[in-house]
Amino acid sequence: MPAIAVVDNRVATERAHQAGQDAWWVYLDEILGQLRLPYAAVAPDDIPDDVSVLVVATPGPTAGLEDWVRAGGALIIVGDPGPLSTLAGVSAYAAVPDGHVTRVDESVWSYRSPRALHAIGGRLSVADAEVIARWNDDAAAATLRRVGAGVVLTYGVDLWQTIVRIQQGYAVTADGLPAPDGTAPIDDGILKCEDGMALSFEHDRAMPPGEPELANRFVHTYPPPSAVPIFDQPQADWWCALFAQSLWWCASQTGAAVPWLWYWPSGVDAVAHMSHDSDGNVEEEGQSALDAFAEADVKVTWCHVFPGGYSPDLHEQITAAGHENALHYNAMGDADLAVWGWPQLRAQYAWAQAVTGTERLVSNKNHYTRWEGWTEFYPWCERLGIQIDESRGPSKQGDVGFTFGAAHLTFPMAPVAEGNRLYDVLNLPLHTQDLAWAGHAAVRDVILDGAQAVHGVAHFLFHGPHLHFRPPTRRACIELAAEARRRGMPWWTAGRLNSWERSRRGVTLSVEAHPDGFAVRAQAAEAVPEAAVLLAVPDVGPDPVVKEGEGSARTVDRFGRAFVELTADIVAGDNRWVITP
Repeated sequence: MPAIAVVDNRVATERAHQAGQDAWWVYLDEILGQLRLPYAAVAPDDIPDDVSVLVVATPGPTAGLEDWVRAGGALIIVGDPGPLSTLAGVSAYAAVPDGHVTRVDESVWSYRSPRALHAIGGRLSVADAEVIARWNDDAAAATLRRVGAGVVLTYGVDLWQTIVRIQQGYAVTADGLPAPDGTAPIDDGILKCEDGMALSFEHDRAMPPGEPELANRFVHTYPPPSAVPIFDQPQADWWCALFAQSLWWCASQTGAAVPWLWYWPSGVDAVAHMSHDSDGNVEEEGQSALDAFAEADVKVTWCHVFPGGYSPDLHEQITAAGHENALHYNAMGDADLAVWGWPQLRAQYAWAQAVTGTERLVSNKNHYTRWEGWTEFYPWCERLGIQIDESRGPSKQGDVGFTFGAAHLTFPMAPVAEGNRLYDVLNLPLHTQDLAWAGHAAVRDVILDGAQAVHGVAHFLFHGPHLHFRPPTRRACIELAAEARRRGMPWWTAGRLNSWERSRRGVTLSVEAHPDGFAVRAQAAEAVPEAAVLLAVPDVGPDPVVKEGEGSARTVDRFGRAFVELTADIVAGDNRWVITP
């Protein structure tokens, strides 16, 4: 039995689906799945005694927990505590459809975001608990209560809906509202991703450091006459990190050992990704892009747009240079097949296969970040075999950055009509386009900083015409490549990101006590070289040693907390190590 368990309230899920409502809490599977943190799903009325941390992800009847908590268990409640209100020392009141939350300085939060986070949920009325996070009106958003030898941590914030809404926004059916300061005129008559974004122009952006505030209403021209506010924080990732911190903290209160799998190969803090869109398919512009990427020494994901195409010779050069061929699905209405729809996507995929000579295209980005509906595009990708999509990002200067609050690769959630399943398509967020032309040069470091803070991916897009005609953009591309390398961020294509993430998602971890310390096991569907398994263990020592198995161990700081890091090549099948703290 893993140290962490989640109450699997299938009755609540079925009831929500029958009522046509989203069961947001099912997204917890994705949050824990990304961490590769082992957990057990348990029935509400059958909590095993050897569980150390229990997560109640949705309201529902859960009896007999007070004795378990008093004996030393750690309980995490998300949402309305309902029948657990007395145990939590709070009650829920007044739903908050949209607000901001700031964490209080408390040991639970070892690593905190630099700004208040956008959230959906409810206020908590505190009877007998410590407030550890507050809404912007000072009402309680999260609380902590000690009960006997155990603890109860309660989120009034609806973590699951908050994370999904920030990452996936709302259904795109019409133009979104533009930024009041003129920096993001998204009401352009073109349906695109940011028309449905959940984050706020007024409350979720900041000026890049060192840049003056806007004195007057901004005129959206190219290149930008000045820096503009940027979505500077990957807010959904921060919420995931805060929830993970609460799990690790609760485990530490019980003395339990909890393993999880680092996002990247050992020693890699964060990753950078560069993509290129072949807009226009002009030979000279494509050649200029190829030359610029060679000078930058970056392998890019080259998204090919219908109609036309480069010459066969240039296509061969792109492939020979090690760039990834991908689709740039065009639904802008400028050609016979360039409209939104499954038949058109399927036809353009076949076209891209033909012009690139690549049988299997696993990556796509939608031209002009086109989007319609909420998630209808993902099933089309599943049918084609597109495994990673990088469409969700900005098209205007004032909505660059973490427009959808993410720097991590995630599997999106389907609507209630599809049972809120997870699509088999990774979302790779897009953060800005064409530095020094479509995005002010000052946004570069804000994006790199934000991705590094949550250990994710920073995604920069360039277009051939701007690399060909605009020396500042070409120079910005080359300087960006060097800056990411200086920070220790390797450049990966979307295909490589997809392969890595899917490989690590096939790893199942466990840890158990051993006379010499801890025995760590990994069951892997396929090999994961240079993996880093992190152990949240009591009394982390300074010099851990691997006594059995191939690998090395050290103590590291991640998210402001000490972990034992096991570095090893995980092979397909069973893996086992013994670590002495």
